[in-house]
Amino acid sequence: MSDTIKKYQEMKEDLIQRDNESVSDMDIVVNDYEVLTPHYDNSKGSLYKFAEDHNLNSYEFDLIKRIVRCRKKGQFKSDLLKSKKVIDLYLKEFKQ
Repeated sequence: MSDTIKKYQEMKEDLIQRDNESVSDMDIVVNDYEVLTPHYDNSKGSLYKFAEDHNLNSYEFDLIKRIVRCRKKGQFKSDLLKSKKVIDLYLKEFKQ
């Protein structure tokens, strides 16, 4: 497993553990760079926790994430268009 994936997994697990805490003021460090996250307000629980609780796969998580955040980031149309592409890819690749 690459270092980047390990760091992402650790960050995800940390956010799930902090579910009852507000992480809106928390700085997230990715590849030794600080990333400020003013549009992420996890005071009502994180999307990572939601995804874990509902056993979402990566396609489903990505779709939920884009739809929930599309208005917060100011990239409404772009995020919804990306969501359409993810749905098409999910339909193509997912086998029941």
